Amino acid sequence: MSKLHLQGIVFDADGTLFDTERLARTVWMSVAREWKATAIEEHYMELIGRNREGIVALLRSVCPPDFPLDEFLATCSQRSREKLHGEGVPVKEGARELLEFCAQKQLPVALATSSGWPTTQFKLEDSGLSPYFQAVITGDKVTCGKPHPEIYLTACQALGIDPVHSMAVEDSKNGVLSAHAAGMMTVLIPDLLPPTPELEALAFQEFSSLLELKDYLAQVL
Repeated sequence: MSKLHLQGIVFDADGTLFDTERLARTVWMSVAREWKATAIEEHYMELIGRNREGIVALLRSVCPPDFPLDEFLATCSQRSREKLHGEGVPVKEGARELLEFCAQKQLPVALATSSGWPTTQFKLEDSGLSPYFQAVITGDKVTCGKPHPEIYLTACQALGIDPVHSMAVEDSKNGVLSAHAAGMMTVLIPDLLPPTPELEALAFQEFSSLLELKDYLAQVL
């Protein structure tokens, strides 16, 4: 197996390092059923990986004009926060081991997440993963959210690394499209959404878990 010239790694958060996509889906589906918002139930999977602006734009296009979207989103956010604060932030298997491996290899790492800073800060501190990251770029720090490449280009710039010689680790369609458009070696580790052949074609590598990615990096670095 040939060696890999890798300057750094940029990780997605939800669905990649944190097992929070399932939690969010449970909350959203519960609220949508209460509010009889069938359009949101039908289109929920398209929201994965988008920042707030992207979510609002999509939902406005599918919900009735008089639907109280701001109130709906506030309710979902509140219930998600309550669940996270009550149960703790679930971390994906292999996340700690992979980040520790990167630290031992002195490989710079950043986070590029569509979530806002306050939520991301809580997840990093509650999980104990915060010390591993040299840069954290959240959805409220960029103009264009995923699938636009801005957030990954910003993360690479923050680390001082070349996107072409850097790796992105993602679980969603919007995330893969974002990282690929940034010119990065994009690793796909599917979570809620099964990958399509078109998406797999954009991936540099595909793995079933973060532990599998760690084993791969141990061989090629």
